[in-house]
This record gives sequence, C-alpha cells and structure tokens, in this order.
Amino acid sequence: MENQVQGLWGPERVTRAGLAVPRRPRLSWHLPLEVTRPGTEGVLWTQPAVLATVERRRRDKINNWIVQLSKIIPDCNADNSKTGASKGGILSKACDYIRELRQTNQRMQETFKEAERLQMDNELLRQQIEELKNENAVLRAQLQQHNLEMVGESARQ
Repeated sequence: MENQVQGLWGPERVTRAGLAVPRRPRLSWHLPLEVTRPGTEGVLWTQPAVLATVERRRRDKINNWIVQLSKIIPDCNADNSKTGASKGGILSKACDYIRELRQTNQRMQETFKEAERLQMDNELLRQQIEELKNENAVLRAQLQQHNLEMVGESARQ
C-alpha cells in the first residue's frame, strides 16, 4: 500500500518496502511518465509507449528540418532520385553551401570596400580638376591683363 508523506521537496510516495520516493511532476501526456509496476516494490519504470511517442516526435522534427534543408539548398532536392538524398548527403551539401555563401559574402564585402575606395579617389580627382581649372582661369586672366598671348594660343588660331 502506498501512503502520502510530506517530505522536504513535496509529497513523497512510500512503498511497501518503506522507501520514500519523491514524486515527479506529471507531464501533459495521458500516460504517466513513470509509474510503479504492481508487485515490483517501488521499482520505477517508464512506459514504452510514452518513450516511443517522444522519440518518434523527435525523429519527425529532425526529418522535417532535413527535408526543408533539402528544398532550400541548390542541387539538393530530394525529389531528384527515386530514393531521395540521404540525410548525411543533405547535411553535407548544406555545409558546403553555407561555406560557399560565406566566401561569396566575403568577396562581395571586399568588392564593396574597393568600390568605396575608388569612389573616394574619383571625388578627390574631381576636386583637383576643379582646383586646376580655377587656377588656369586665374592665370589666363593675368595674361589678358598684361596683354600677353599664351604660347599655344597663337599657333591654334
């Protein structure tokens, strides 16, 4: 017969052998996770149906994620062959694809930095051209004030 005893951490179950076993919180499944088998004197066992259900759900989640990966990764569609791609093959191609994306991203970042550098260089050159044009205009004005002709100007006319 089992009796309820208040222990340090809550109610405990006392078996026929007098062992106090703390109760575990019940999960939301219909079957309890751990029960005492009749006639086993307090030995706890887990119902196989619960374990099988939990394991099946875990496997199904993993398999669903692998299928989603196979649909996302190029050249990895499981529908290409009669049997489909293996899980290991899908994961391998996913790793390869991630590496490829990282390398592409790195190259694009380097290209972007180079484009920014070239843009800054172009802006500096434009500023220098404007400064030289202004200096040229000032020098031409000085030549005209002194009634001097530029050397290259007389040959062109």
